[in-house]
Amino acid sequence: RLGLKAGPPSNLPPELAGNDNVRWGFPGGHCSVLVKEFFVICSDLDRRVPEWVTYHLTRAELSSGNVERTDDFRPDPDLAAGERAELVDYRNSGYDRGHMAPAADFKRSREAMSSTFLLTNMAPQRPNLNRGIWARLEDQVRGLAQSHGSIWVYTGALYLDAAGRPAPPPDTIGPDQVAVPSHFFKAILCEHATGTHEMYAFILPNQLTPIGGQLVSFLVPVDRIEAMT
Repeated sequence: RLGLKAGPPSNLPPELAGNDNVRWGFPGGHCSVLVKEFFVICSDLDRRVPEWVTYHLTRAELSSGNVERTDDFRPDPDLAAGERAELVDYRNSGYDRGHMAPAADFKRSREAMSSTFLLTNMAPQRPNLNRGIWARLEDQVRGLAQSHGSIWVYTGALYLDAAGRPAPPPDTIGPDQVAVPSHFFKAILCEHATGTHEMYAFILPNQLTPIGGQLVSFLVPVDRIEAMT
């Protein structure tokens, strides 16, 4: 569960004590928690993709630099071979290496930008999703950070059948059998200057054909994501 409460989450692993990226919620999961400098990853070692990635983003961080994309895609050295995706898994797969924590949110420094190109921050995304409506969603999330000043973002993979129920991955790619999610979610917690909060959540299908419509059509209650995961 996303775990939003009136204070710090009660299920926080010791290594995340005081970590600002999970101040308002630790989703948990069947995963290995990777504590990075700029975000937190819940890595599904069986599926070689993140269950979720979360980070705190502020207006000041978005405005503090303009580092260009490093595009230094690489396996995560914090995981052993056999527990992680490799570059070869995505090669000629027909899928993009889809960022969960997007590169454009981390232009503040070269180190921050480069960290987003770890494959533990990636999942197989159809190009029509990754380069289309998903990119628009990422841009609008940055707009929320600019307008509110402080937001927390949770992004992750879903594996659902046609009825929206949890199901095995519909496909895998590469020799490491990296799981292909059927859908992706993104939940955003916005903090107002008054100290009050509001949340938005979206679920988008990882489909081959272009996804039309406006983002508001994919808006869902956070509870729905919690139920699906």
